[in-house]
Amino acid sequence: MRTPLACIAAGVLLAGSVSGPADAAPAPPAPVNSLARTPYPGWNTYYGLGSTYDFATIKSVTDSLVSRGLKAAGYKYVWLDGGWWSGTRNDQGDITVDAKQWPDGMKAVADYIHSRGLKAGIYTDAGKDGCGGANQGSYGHYQQDVDQFASWGYDAVKVDFCGGTNLHLVPSEAYGKFRDALRANGRPMLFNICNPFTPGAAGPGDPPPERSVYESYKFGPTTGNSWRTDTDVGFVHSVQWADVLRNLDHDAAHPEAAGPGHWNDPDYLGPELGMTSAQARAQFTMWSVLAAPLIVGSDVRALSQDTVDMLTNRDVLAVDQDRLGLQGTKIASQGSGDVWVRRLADGDRAVALLNRGTTPLTITTSASATGLRHADRYTLNDLWSHTRTESAGVIRASVPPGSAVLYRVSAGAPGGLPPATALDAPTVPATPGWAGDLALPGTPTQVTAAFVNTGRTPVTDVRLTLDAPSGWKGGGTAHTGRWQVTPPAGTLPGRYPLTVTARYRWGGRHTEQRTGQLLVQVPATPPGGGYLSDQPWLDASSGWQVPAPDASVGGNPISLGGTSYDRGLGVASPSTVDYYLGGACTSLTGTAGIDDAVNAVGPEGGTASFTVRGDGRALYGSGNVDRTAEHDFTADLTGVRMLTLQVGDAGDGGYNDRADWAGLKLSCTAPGAPWPSFATPAAATATTAHDGYPASGAIDGRQATIWHDEFSPQAPLPQSITIDLGSVRAVGGLTYQPRLDAGTTGTITGYRVEVSSDGSAFTQVASGEWADDKALKPVAFPSAQARFVRLTATGGDGGYASAAEVRVSG
Repeated sequence: MRTPLACIAAGVLLAGSVSGPADAAPAPPAPVNSLARTPYPGWNTYYGLGSTYDFATIKSVTDSLVSRGLKAAGYKYVWLDGGWWSGTRNDQGDITVDAKQWPDGMKAVADYIHSRGLKAGIYTDAGKDGCGGANQGSYGHYQQDVDQFASWGYDAVKVDFCGGTNLHLVPSEAYGKFRDALRANGRPMLFNICNPFTPGAAGPGDPPPERSVYESYKFGPTTGNSWRTDTDVGFVHSVQWADVLRNLDHDAAHPEAAGPGHWNDPDYLGPELGMTSAQARAQFTMWSVLAAPLIVGSDVRALSQDTVDMLTNRDVLAVDQDRLGLQGTKIASQGSGDVWVRRLADGDRAVALLNRGTTPLTITTSASATGLRHADRYTLNDLWSHTRTESAGVIRASVPPGSAVLYRVSAGAPGGLPPATALDAPTVPATPGWAGDLALPGTPTQVTAAFVNTGRTPVTDVRLTLDAPSGWKGGGTAHTGRWQVTPPAGTLPGRYPLTVTARYRWGGRHTEQRTGQLLVQVPATPPGGGYLSDQPWLDASSGWQVPAPDASVGGNPISLGGTSYDRGLGVASPSTVDYYLGGACTSLTGTAGIDDAVNAVGPEGGTASFTVRGDGRALYGSGNVDRTAEHDFTADLTGVRMLTLQVGDAGDGGYNDRADWAGLKLSCTAPGAPWPSFATPAAATATTAHDGYPASGAIDGRQATIWHDEFSPQAPLPQSITIDLGSVRAVGGLTYQPRLDAGTTGTITGYRVEVSSDGSAFTQVASGEWADDKALKPVAFPSAQARFVRLTATGGDGGYASAAEVRVSG
C-alpha cells in the first residue's frame, strides 16, 4: 500500500469520531483575493528537509534562493511546512513555539525573508491535530491563528487536512471558514488548500469520494488560491516518477477550474529526490503546461547547478506564468506517449510531447491539432534546446524515456530558419514479457532508425551512422537506418548507449545533424540457482516505497502467519518485478501472502493477488489473497527467459496491501560463456563503515545487505571500499549495485577504480560519474593482474558512500 499521507507525511493521526454536517452548496463565484494572478513559484521545506529545521536553516535557504538566481527567476515564496510548531498554545490560546528552534520568534523569520525581497509562507491544519502530531491544527482557532500569522507578517498559509479527516470535517465548509477568517483579518495572504486524501485513504470508505481530494476543484476556485488535486507526490527525500505521472493525470481532470487567482495544485517539484534529471525536467515541463504553482520541494542549497539552470529556464517559466491563465490539456495518446497543448496569451501554443515509458518514443502531432490558425509554415521554438526551426505543420520528436520535449509553436515563420527534422527513436527487437530494450553478450541485435524532414525546405545528403560502445561489433554507416550490433562475450551487465546520428544539408550550404540514443540493458548473469532475492532485477516497482529484498516493504522482517522468513521480496500493490533467467532455470518455489505487519495498521485492506509470469505467460496465479492464509507455490520455469512477479490489489485498492514473496528459491543450471565470470572475494575493507553496515555487506552476494560509510558523525568523501580477491588474478572490470532499499544516501555518483597486486601500491584504471539511481552500473577497464580492487566514491547522494554489491570480473 501507499501509506495515507497528507501534505506532510509524518505520524498521520486518523482516529476521531466527530462527524461534520453534509456538504454545503458551493458559494457564489467571487474573487478570493487579488493574489496569484499567475501561478505562484517558491520553495517549501517538506520534501527536502522534512520536519527538522530552524531559523538558521530558513535563513540559509532564503539566502541560497537569492544567491543562486531563483529569486531573480521569480521564485518568491519561502514556505514553512510541518515541523515549525509542535502544537503548544498559551493560556489565551495563542500559538507558542520552541525558543531553541526560533530564538527570536516567528515574526523574525518572516522579517528576515522579507529583508531578502521574498515572501513568507506558513502551515497549519483544518483539524485539531496535524499531520505531524497532536494539536498541530487550527480547529477552533481559525480566526485567532490567522490573526497571529498576519501579526507575524506571513504572506501565505497552507492548510492541511490530516486533522480534518480525523474529525470527518466537510472540506468545503472547513476551508470556507478558514477563507472567511483570512478575509476578516484583511491582510492579503495566499491560501493553499491541501486536502490530499483520496477516497478510502484512511480506511475503507474514509473519506468518502465527496470529501476526498478529487472534489476540491468544486469549491476551490471560490475558496482558495490553489487546491491539491491528488495525494502527495512523494515522501521526505523521495519523489518518484510514477507518482508524478499519477498527479499529472488527476490534476488534468478539471482544467476549467483553474485561472488567474485560483489554480489546480499537483504538489511540489522534486528534482534530485529520486527522479532522474530527465524526469525532473519533464515534471517541470508538465507543471508549466498545467499552469501549476511551481513550488520546489528539494533543498535548493544542495541542488546541482544543472538543476538550478533547469528551474530558472525563463522560456519554460514564461509558459507557466502566461497571463491568459489557461491550463493545458492532453489532446492525444500514442502508446506510452502523450501530446499536451496550452493556449498562450499571444496566440502561440505550448506543445509538450511526453514519454511516460522506459524506451525512446517518436511522438507526432500537427499545428492544426493544437488549434493554431492555418499558415504555410510554423515556427517551432524548442524551449529546452533553445533552437528554432520551421515546419510545414507537423510537430514531431524522438523523446527519450521519462522525458518531455516542449515547443512554443507560432503560426508563420521568418525566412532562413532551418527545416524541422526528426530522427525517430532507435529500436531493437522486443523481448517477450518485458517492455525494456535488451542486448545479450555474444548475440547479434538489430537496430533501426529513421530520419524525417517535416519542414518546407528540402534537405539533401542525408547520412545515418550508428555508434556502439567500444568493443561491440557492427556499427558503421547506413542510408537505410538498419544495423546489427553484437556485445562481446563477457560484457558486464548494465545499461549501454546506442547512438544514431543523421547528418544532412539544407539551403544548399547549411549542415545540420540530429542524434537519437537508445539505452539497451545487458542483464545480469543468469542465476545458477539459490535465492531469487540475491539476483539483480531488471526493473521493479511497488505501490508504496520500493521493493525490498529479504524484507517486507518498509524494511521489517518478512512475517507470514507468525512465521518469519529471512529471504524473499516485500512489495506493496500494485507491483511488478522483472528478472532475466536466460532459459537456465527449471523451477521457482516460494510462499505468497500478506505480511503480518498489516495487523498493526488496522483491520482494513490487506488483500492482494500474486502472479508469476514467464515470457509474458501466466505460470502461477494465487487468486485473491487476504491476511488469513499463506499460499505455497511452485512455478515451472523450463525455457523461461524473462521472469515477472506481479502483485495486484485484489480489486479493492492498495490500502494496507503489504505483500510478500517469501522464501523464493530457484533451481537452475549455472551459465557459462558468453556471460562474464566474477571472482569470489576473500575479504573487503573500507576507509569507514557505520555500525551494522560493514564492508563485507558489499561482497556477500546478497542484495539486501549494504556497506555504508560512517554517518554519525558524517565521514567526508572520498571514501573507499577495497576488495581482496585472495590471490593475484586477471581483472578487467567491476559492477556496482546501489542500495535497493527505500534509502538513497550513499548512492555513488562519482567514482575512481584502482588495482594493486600487493595492497600497497595502487594504479588507477577507471574513473567517471554514475546516475543517482538504483540501476546496476558497469565499469570495464584494461585487463590487469591484481589481488586488490579499490572503488572510491568521489561523489555520493547526501555526501555519503554505500553499496549493496560490488563484483569484480576477470
